[in-house]
Amino acid sequence: MADVIDLAFTVNRQQVRLRTRSDKRLLDVLREDLRLTGAKEGCGKGECGACTVILDGQAVDSCLMMAYQADGGDVQTIEGLAESGRLHPLQDAFIEKGGVQCGICIPGMVLAAKAMLDRDPEPDAAAIRAGLAGNLCRCTGYTKIFEAVEEASGVGSLKIPASSMTPAAPGYFRPRTLDDALEVLAQRSGEVRPIAGGTDVLVQAKDGTARRASLFDVSAVPELKDIREAEDHVWIGAGSTHTEMMESKALARWVPALPQACAVIGGPQIRNRGTLGGNLAHGSPAADTVPPLFAADAIVELVSVNGRRDVPIAEFFTGVRETVLAPDELILGVRVPKRAGLRAAFLRLGQRQAQAISKVSIAVAMVFQDGRPEWVRVALGAVAPTVIRALETEKALMSGGYEGLKRAKDAVRAEVHPIDDIRSTQAYRREMAAVLLERAVRALAEA
Repeated sequence: MADVIDLAFTVNRQQVRLRTRSDKRLLDVLREDLRLTGAKEGCGKGECGACTVILDGQAVDSCLMMAYQADGGDVQTIEGLAESGRLHPLQDAFIEKGGVQCGICIPGMVLAAKAMLDRDPEPDAAAIRAGLAGNLCRCTGYTKIFEAVEEASGVGSLKIPASSMTPAAPGYFRPRTLDDALEVLAQRSGEVRPIAGGTDVLVQAKDGTARRASLFDVSAVPELKDIREAEDHVWIGAGSTHTEMMESKALARWVPALPQACAVIGGPQIRNRGTLGGNLAHGSPAADTVPPLFAADAIVELVSVNGRRDVPIAEFFTGVRETVLAPDELILGVRVPKRAGLRAAFLRLGQRQAQAISKVSIAVAMVFQDGRPEWVRVALGAVAPTVIRALETEKALMSGGYEGLKRAKDAVRAEVHPIDDIRSTQAYRREMAAVLLERAVRALAEA
C-alpha cells in the first residue's frame, strides 16, 4: 500500500505544497490533485508526448515521472503560459498558422516547442523537427505546426522566470547522498527498486510488470552525476542523461559513438530524463548506449554498502534483461579508456526515424596507422540475447582493404544470433548487420 507524502514545488509561478500518495506520477498529481488537465494521458509510455510539461527548463513526459521526482522543482504546464490575460507568443503562432487541432496533443506540442525555443531561439527546419520528435499527432497537421514554431522563433526570449522551493518529500523516496541511497537498498534489498529517469521502469509499471509503490528516486544523488576527464580515461556518471551525453565535448572526442547513439534514443523528453545507468540496468539487448560502450572497452563501476567493484562491460550482462548487478548495488558510473586517434560510429535500424526500438544496431571503433587498421572493435545490439563483440569480424577488418571488409561482412553474418519477433526477422537482421558494418567502416575510413 502506498504511503502518503508531502511535496513542494512551483507550478506556473505559484508555490504549491500538497500531500498525496507516493505512487502517483507527476501527471496524476497535475490532473487529479491540482486540476491542471492540459497535460493528457495518451500512450502512458512516453511515445506520444501528450503529457509533456516543462520541468526545470526541460521538456519531460509527466507520465514517466513519479511526482516526488519533481519535488523542489519548477513545473510549467500549458495553463501557465498565458499571462495577464494575453496568450504566449507561441500560442498566438499556433492559432495564426492553424496548428491548433483536436487539443489532445497540442498542449504537449506547444510546451515541447517552448522548451526548444528557450534553448535555441532561432532553430532551422531540421532543429524544429528534432525538437518535436517526441510528440505524435493523430491529426497529422505537422506542416502547420512546424510553421507555427518557425513563426514564433526569433521573437526574443520566451522564457518564464523560474523559481524553486525547498523539497518536502521524505529522504527515503528521494535520497540526497550516495550513502543514504545505499542504505535504503541495504535495508530493503529485493523490496525496493531505484530509478533515475524512470523511462524504462514506469513503462513496465504501465504494463503491470513493476510496482510504482516499490520505487525510490536516485536522480538527486550528486555522486551519480557529471562527466569527467581524467588523464587516461573519461568517467560518465550513471545519472548522466542522454541529452547530457549527446552534448558532451569530452565524449564526442573520446567515445564518439556514444553521443551518436544517445541522439537517436526516443525524443527530447525521453533523452532529457533517461540515464546511462538506467539503460544499463534494464539489460535490454537493444539498448542503444551499450554497443558504443562495448566498442570502447568500458568498465562499469558498481557500489554497495560493502564496497565497490569494477566489471568489464562485456561481463556485465548475463542474459535478456539480466545483469550481474546485485539487489543492494547501484551503478555508480562507467569508465572509458582514452585512445589516441580513435574514430567511431554508431548506426541502427528501426521502424521509423524517431521513437523506435532498434531492430539491429552496431558500433564500430577503429584506430588507423598509415591508412590501415591498427585497432578495431565491433559490437552489435538486438542480434543476440545480449549485446555482443564480433571478434572474428574484428580480425577480418584488421587485414584492411576491400577483401578484409568482404570477409568481415561474412564473419558478422555468422557471429550474430538474431530471432524472429514483432519488429523484424532473423534473415533481415543478419543481412542488415553486414550492411551497417560496411557503412560504418567506410565512414570511418573516409573520416
